[in-house]
Amino acid sequence: MLKVKISIDDGAGKKAEIELNEADNLNKLVIIQNVFQLFGIDSDIMGMTKNYQKIGEAYSAFFNQIESIEPTNINKIELDKNEIKEKLVQGFTENKEELETTYKTVDDQPDFIRTGVKEKEDGTKLYRLHYKCHACWNKGSHWVYQDSKRTWCHRCQHELNVYPAHPDGFPNRDTFGNFFVAGDFKDWNLNWS
Repeated sequence: MLKVKISIDDGAGKKAEIELNEADNLNKLVIIQNVFQLFGIDSDIMGMTKNYQKIGEAYSAFFNQIESIEPTNINKIELDKNEIKEKLVQGFTENKEELETTYKTVDDQPDFIRTGVKEKEDGTKLYRLHYKCHACWNKGSHWVYQDSKRTWCHRCQHELNVYPAHPDGFPNRDTFGNFFVAGDFKDWNLNWS
């Protein structure tokens, strides 16, 4: 249904507002014309209505004659949401064992991401360190030796002191999996008393 809302404000204190529905009768048009005249707008509402009606009929005739550019033979398959849900659940439960073995055998991440320890070709171990720079507030990670005393910021090359990431020291890790921290970074999930 078509709704038209008209608001008039002359800036000098006169305000009027009226709302019309498509099914409203001629009485509201007469009221609108009187409101327009009150604000000094002289227009023939009845004439305007006839013009708008002719324009609407012309548009309707035009669009009824035009052929649609969209294909009319689109095949739409409409399935009930519950039916789709049941099919998905059924598909997953049929191959449950296969899915579990696949996810157990396939490693999406390298071991050093899970363990926090990288091993070089010569057997030397590097441990994950996370930092927050004092100078530029950049955050990042490094892989450092167990006895490292200093590291640097990736962005500004500011030198940062290295500390254990856990209050009990090395080889304990913080809740983020870091062995060491530097700069302003500290895991506040741990008890640092």
